[in-house]
Amino acid sequence: MAHTTTAHTTTGTGERAGTTLQDRVRSVLAAHRLDDWHLRPGAFWCSVTPPGGTTRVQGWKLHLSATPLSAEAVLTRAAEVLARHRCAYKFAATPARVAELCSRAADRAGGGKFLTVYPDDDGPRLRALAAELHDATQGLAGPGILSDRPYRPGSLVHYRYGAHRGVTVLADDATRTAMLRAPDGSLRRDRRTAWFAPPDWAPRDPFTFTEPTEPGTPATPRPVLLDGRYVVEEVIRHAFTGGVYRATDRHTGASVVVKQGRPHTDATLAGRDIRDARRHEAAMLEEFAAGGLTPRPVALFEQQGDLFLVLEDLPGVTLRRWVADRLTTGDADRGLPHDLVVRLALRLVDLVAYAHGKGYVLRDLNPANLLVTEDDELRLIDLELLVRHREPITRAHTPGYAAPEQRAAPPGATASFSSDLYSLGATLFHLVTGADPLLAPDEPPLRTDRQRLGEWLGHLGRDDPTARRLTPLVLALLRTDPARRPALVDVRRALTGRAARPTAPAPRPDLTPLTDGCLAHLLATMDPGGTDRLWPPSPYGATSDAFNVQHGAAGVLGVLARACRAGSGPAVREATAGAAAWITRHVGREPRVLPGLYFGRSGTAWALLDAAEALDDRALADVAAALARHVPLAWPNPDVCHGTAGAALTQLRFWEATGAGDFLDRARAGAAALAAAATRRAGRLLWPVPPGCLSDPAEVVHYGFAHGTAGVGACLLAVGLATGDGDHLAHADAAARTLLAAADVTDGAAYWPAGPSGGPRRTTWCGGSSGIGTFLLRMWSASGDTAYLDAAVRAAVAVHRSRRHAGTAQCHGLAGDGEFLLDLAEVCGEERYRDWAEDLAGCLHARHTLRAGRVLAPDETGTSVHADYGTGLAGVLAFLLRLRDGGPRLWLPRTLTGAGTTAGRAPTASLGKGVT
Repeated sequence: MAHTTTAHTTTGTGERAGTTLQDRVRSVLAAHRLDDWHLRPGAFWCSVTPPGGTTRVQGWKLHLSATPLSAEAVLTRAAEVLARHRCAYKFAATPARVAELCSRAADRAGGGKFLTVYPDDDGPRLRALAAELHDATQGLAGPGILSDRPYRPGSLVHYRYGAHRGVTVLADDATRTAMLRAPDGSLRRDRRTAWFAPPDWAPRDPFTFTEPTEPGTPATPRPVLLDGRYVVEEVIRHAFTGGVYRATDRHTGASVVVKQGRPHTDATLAGRDIRDARRHEAAMLEEFAAGGLTPRPVALFEQQGDLFLVLEDLPGVTLRRWVADRLTTGDADRGLPHDLVVRLALRLVDLVAYAHGKGYVLRDLNPANLLVTEDDELRLIDLELLVRHREPITRAHTPGYAAPEQRAAPPGATASFSSDLYSLGATLFHLVTGADPLLAPDEPPLRTDRQRLGEWLGHLGRDDPTARRLTPLVLALLRTDPARRPALVDVRRALTGRAARPTAPAPRPDLTPLTDGCLAHLLATMDPGGTDRLWPPSPYGATSDAFNVQHGAAGVLGVLARACRAGSGPAVREATAGAAAWITRHVGREPRVLPGLYFGRSGTAWALLDAAEALDDRALADVAAALARHVPLAWPNPDVCHGTAGAALTQLRFWEATGAGDFLDRARAGAAALAAAATRRAGRLLWPVPPGCLSDPAEVVHYGFAHGTAGVGACLLAVGLATGDGDHLAHADAAARTLLAAADVTDGAAYWPAGPSGGPRRTTWCGGSSGIGTFLLRMWSASGDTAYLDAAVRAAVAVHRSRRHAGTAQCHGLAGDGEFLLDLAEVCGEERYRDWAEDLAGCLHARHTLRAGRVLAPDETGTSVHADYGTGLAGVLAFLLRLRDGGPRLWLPRTLTGAGTTAGRAPTASLGKGVT
């Protein structure tokens, strides 16, 4: 089943409504003469605190849920109780924020938490407070909170043990986190799970006096039987609104899909929720059953308050998956075959025509809601938003696929067939490109979305005749004016007859404005006077260390240093010096030193070293060296991004730059720790990341460069080459052979899953072909073993084929993939790999946005611009600068990047054939 991203907006959720919630609290505070209390509005939360604020570090706390419709009443009644108890709290600032907390996009561990209460004890006052809040809000609507235990069955009041003020530190995953203090004084992460799981050392449950459950784990799973006949076999997806499951019907033996609806989730101001959507979908399945274009409805029932819709489990894959799979085959290097695209496009037109013929508007036509069966027929698999033509609607859509009039539907708007025509055009865009038609807005808006998507198609049409032939039709369907979109009969005629003249192939874009624009934007948005951040971060980056490579100032500094060395002018030199000075001035405020190269202090030291070399600044080099010597090497996480491998690579780079023997000794120590941490499972050499070191509470076992075998293998290879240590070289060889065995080769392209447990095939630097290819290429350069070169070349084929639908970023997108292709061009001396890298740069350019006259690349979301190296603009610029100026890849030691350009060079020490 497909996941639909929807944005529900209802009347009265704007600024005026937000002010109403705050005014309710102000009135309560005034009535109780609490003039010295503080009400602090924020972007999402409003906090209400007595003088002195919240003083407790941790303890049991209360959460109240609400819907957009009930939020005002819940808040007003709760505020009265909290004022009498003189208790601090926070609440979601507007009904629109409440809707987000109730939506299917809400985090399952945080969903429903409209109001958080911070009691001042864990005993009698807590219990009295909970009882009064329960009585005050009884009968009002609100969803159950999965991370908490309800105070009473059906109560809006829930509770869990967690941080109040917390002890804010930099956690192992480099996010700034409010930690809990255990009885032994150690700090533990306040893990928010989608089930009630207080720490094992937490005080007894204040309401039931039962022993806490085991921390961080749900109850032992048992077979789930629904309605006495459906045995759940598999989770297709989880959501706060309810899961989607694959089950077996015990009566018939058939496989079915079960869609759950939890009460009061996805709620609106109209009083509807996900259960209404499930009932509506059931009715639509019945309505469409005779056409054979949708799954067959099987059952609709309630169990324990939840609503369940059971439908036929159709064999096949979503159109999104179907397109991605076919774009990885050998005959798709120039796009999908025209006849194949036209055949599926006609089926798509038939499906829309059938719905319109019955008087219905689909409203959510997109590749995730379409199933391609085993015989290449199309089925519509999500009918939640179907309504009658001209029926009143609320605003709901999937970004990128909704018509402008649907995205901006005002109160009283009605459904129109023409909006489906736009969605048809957007879906055809995806069918041709494999990408979603999402764009970062121009500021100011100088180009229409249709114009920009036409430029994107024009770029792809350089080597894709199908894109050239379908571009006129796609752009006609994407017209802003609904009246000018072609009717379905005209769409069918365009597909089957003589269509409009194909667009001419676009020339390869000039990358200079994009390169110059990205660099100028970094200079313009740098804030040397800021204390928290040197560049505005991405939303996730704001939670991360301000000085690291991935999201912080070090990553941008490394790119500025590269531009400085290339002679980009005095402004760049000044910015490089200013960024280095800012980091040097502020980095000491963070007392916890993490070792990783991308998320830890190793990358910060490395960036300062690069800046020192670019500026010829000996004092700065000394600062960088002192910081590098302070990096810990003994660490439970072995990976490059967060752990020991990244630290050891950094020590090696400082030895290369300084010749200081202690750096080489430290690199040896790091490599020795990695060798000791290696494990063999099913004949493969792996480096598991222990539970909790990353955001995942479970053990992580990856093949990729960021967190797994490829990155650790590259570190062992580099240290082995530098020191002549045969054991490290043997471990590197065994790591490489593990990756050879794990490769999934399809039509000459090599892909890898995340790890031994499988999963989707990946091409990214962090976890797929381009990162693994980076390591295997260096293995070939060091050993001359052509098996490694063959695998690296196949990885490059996979990377090149993914260019149409890959993201933009260094970590998992076009910029990092392009760096690997440049590696291959340099090491092998073959120009075609540089040409492939330019193809990827062209795909980046096709998605560009204009900001203040600058041509910029969007970040990994495709819809915004942020400076972050790993996920944003700086990483794209690093690739573009290297493509223009040459030079070694950032964040790899010269021992690897300068290992030679031809196979068969004499290695520093003999490479072994593996370890046991």
